[in-house]
Amino acid sequence: MDTLPIEILTVVLTIVLQDTKSSNILCTSSLFRSIAQRILHQDLCFYSSSQLTKFAHVLSKGGLYLACEPQSLMLDIAGGASFKIFEGLHAVLTQIVSDPQCKRDENGRLILETLRLRLNSLTHDDHRLIYTSLSKVNARHFIWTGPDPPHHFSTAIVSPAVFPLFKALATYTRLTHLHLTNIAFPNSVINSDARWTGIPCLPSLHFLYLGQATFLTAEHITEFVLRCTGQLRNSACTSKLEAHSGYVLECIRLVDVYEESIWGPRLKLPHILLASATLLAESGSSKLSSSTVSDLIERLVHVDAKTERIVGGDRAMPEVSST
Repeated sequence: MDTLPIEILTVVLTIVLQDTKSSNILCTSSLFRSIAQRILHQDLCFYSSSQLTKFAHVLSKGGLYLACEPQSLMLDIAGGASFKIFEGLHAVLTQIVSDPQCKRDENGRLILETLRLRLNSLTHDDHRLIYTSLSKVNARHFIWTGPDPPHHFSTAIVSPAVFPLFKALATYTRLTHLHLTNIAFPNSVINSDARWTGIPCLPSLHFLYLGQATFLTAEHITEFVLRCTGQLRNSACTSKLEAHSGYVLECIRLVDVYEESIWGPRLKLPHILLASATLLAESGSSKLSSSTVSDLIERLVHVDAKTERIVGGDRAMPEVSST
C-alpha cells in the first residue's frame, strides 16, 4: 500500500482515521504516520478533557510538533464530561499558537476556518475561561451545539456563559458564520447579568443561526439587526462597520426560539416587527421610517418552528400577521 500515490493514500487514511484508533495507523509505517499526522493536525478533534490535557502537555515538552497548519478545531464532549473543558482548551490553544506551523493574525491569535464546540457548559464553571480561551482564536465559522440528539430540547450554553461567549466573538474580525443552539440567554428575573445588554455588533457576520434558544426577546433581535446594519448610531458599531465598508449581514435564522422559557411564547416575526416599531417610536429618530426598518427585518430575519410539544407550551402553529 506504501506504493500508492500520496493523494490516494490521503483519501484512504482520512476514511480509516474516522473509525480506527489513530495510534494503530501511526505505528504502521513512517509514511502512514506522516500522512496521518497531517490529516489529524489539519482538523484537530478532541473527545475528552484528558485528550486536551495530554496534547497540550506533549506540545509543551517538545515531544510533538504540528505537521501542518490547523484549519479547524472541534471539541466533541459527552454531556457530563465537560468539567474544566475550557481550562483544557486554553492550555491547548496556548501551545498551538506558539507552534511555527500555525497561522496567526495581527494580534497573535490562531487563525482557523472553523471552531466547533459540541458540549455542555456548566452553571458552576469558571466562565471567565470561556472568554480567555476563545479569544485566543480568530475563526471564520463558529459553531456551538449541544451533545444531545437534535430533538432533545436541552441547554448546552447556560446563561452565565453567554456574556463571555459573545465578548470573545465580538473580537473575531473574520467571523462570517455563527451557529448557536441549545442556548439560554440571561433573563432579568431569573438569572440577571448586568453586563448583558444584548447580542453585540458583529460587523463581519454574514449568517447567524440560533436554535433551541430561550429568553431571547424580540427587542434584542431588533436591536441586533439595527446595530449590525448601521441603523442605530452607536459609535463602537459605526466605526467597526465603516472598517468593513458597510454591513454584510445576509440572514438571521431563528429556529425554535422562545422569548421566555419553552413553556412561554415562541419568538415570531410579527413580534420582532412590533418591537422595531416601538424602538423607533422611543428613539424619536426621524431618519428611519417604519417601513424601511420593517422591510429590512423581513428580508434578513427568518423564523422557523422545527419541533413542538405534544401538549403545552407555544405550539408550532403557522404565523399570522396579527399575532
